[in-house]
Amino acid sequence: MKNKRKVILSTLSALIITTSAAYAASADQLYSDVPADNWAVAAVTKLTNDGIITGYGDGTFRGDRAVTRYEMAQMIASARTHSEKASEEDKALIQRLSNEFSDELTSLGIRMSNVEKKTDNVKISGVFANKAMKGISDSHTWWEKEIFLNVDADVGDGWGFHSGLDWKWGTNTKGWNGEESFSDLYGTSNKDVNAMIYRMYAQGPIGKNINATIGLFTPDLQDGVVGNARTKGVAVDYNMGKTTLKAYTGKVYEKNADLSSPWSAGFIRHGNRYDFYNDGSTRDDATLRVYGFSAEHTFTPKTSAGLGYYSLKSPNAYDGRLGIIALNARQNLAKNLDLTGFYSHGNQDYQNKAYDLKLVYNGSPWGDKRWGSSIGYRYLGSDALIMSSIVNGSEKPGSKGMEASIWYHFTKNIQLQNYFFFGKAINSEYAAENPHHTAFFSNLIFAF
Repeated sequence: MKNKRKVILSTLSALIITTSAAYAASADQLYSDVPADNWAVAAVTKLTNDGIITGYGDGTFRGDRAVTRYEMAQMIASARTHSEKASEEDKALIQRLSNEFSDELTSLGIRMSNVEKKTDNVKISGVFANKAMKGISDSHTWWEKEIFLNVDADVGDGWGFHSGLDWKWGTNTKGWNGEESFSDLYGTSNKDVNAMIYRMYAQGPIGKNINATIGLFTPDLQDGVVGNARTKGVAVDYNMGKTTLKAYTGKVYEKNADLSSPWSAGFIRHGNRYDFYNDGSTRDDATLRVYGFSAEHTFTPKTSAGLGYYSLKSPNAYDGRLGIIALNARQNLAKNLDLTGFYSHGNQDYQNKAYDLKLVYNGSPWGDKRWGSSIGYRYLGSDALIMSSIVNGSEKPGSKGMEASIWYHFTKNIQLQNYFFFGKAINSEYAAENPHHTAFFSNLIFAF
């Protein structure tokens, strides 16, 4: 009986796929388009490459055009009928796609049961990294070794659990292979960085096209150009075709030196008012509260932009809240060449603006390209950022100048990243005290 049902489902899927042309016109009217850069298109492409999806015309998405939700549902139906040969990773993709397009699948008569799993639903991955860093205000090189371990589990109904554990050893006096265990200052206490819980959250759907994240996570609003500080709280995103609305709120959980530092030669909130060495009656990580929201839109496959607002409550730095408005954009100029940028403006009276304009070749180092690079100019005012994802070579806000990067994949899972910053402190007093203000960051990564 079970084999008979499989035959019926396979036949039904084949009939649906081969008659897609007859329904295409009505589908365009009934369902909103799925842009070519939507996550679902990438997921279906992977399933096609893995041989799970078969029989869809010429096997392409016809260039960069959007596909209808009806067409997407047909391909997911094909994937479900071949799920018995899928890997655990592909089964998770099929289930996520099924949840996203449940209404369309139901209209095709596909029974919405979970894809069967025959092995453990827990996945472990990670990286080992060997780093060398020379900061903007220190002539010594900091050597660091790090192991980062990810644990991911499927808990059903489209929800997943994600955690990351971090181990670090470092030194600025003993050189490479002289690294020792150390701790970082979080709020009023030092925390050992060995076996530190770096992130821990649950993520899944709470409604149609609405997903929630709960726990300790890094917000992804506007690529993290303003609010990249890890947060203990909740985040929600709502997808409306080419537009995604995002929001989050909670308590900041980052080491003090990455949020403001009197010894960083520039990253001083509100003109050096942020003092880590006062009596600390209200100074702890619980007082650093944030919220933010953004609207991000894909105009074409080559053009996207976002607008956001962020707020930070930091009693030792500001009488009220720091409020930041931010705009970011990405424009594809040619094959593998992008122009990216952002501008943010804060409501305080010290360094209240920040911006970065950058040419990027071959995208992110976490993609599938052999190598890539970038070059750009940045001005990172300390009162226009909470914690930014772009500070690699320049290390921290409070700086302005040029940054260049280059990365290379020796193999699929071994890569070298290098960032170089040439600039100075925005504050002229700090610039005079630390004229070299040049930094580099090198990272050799082994992924597993």
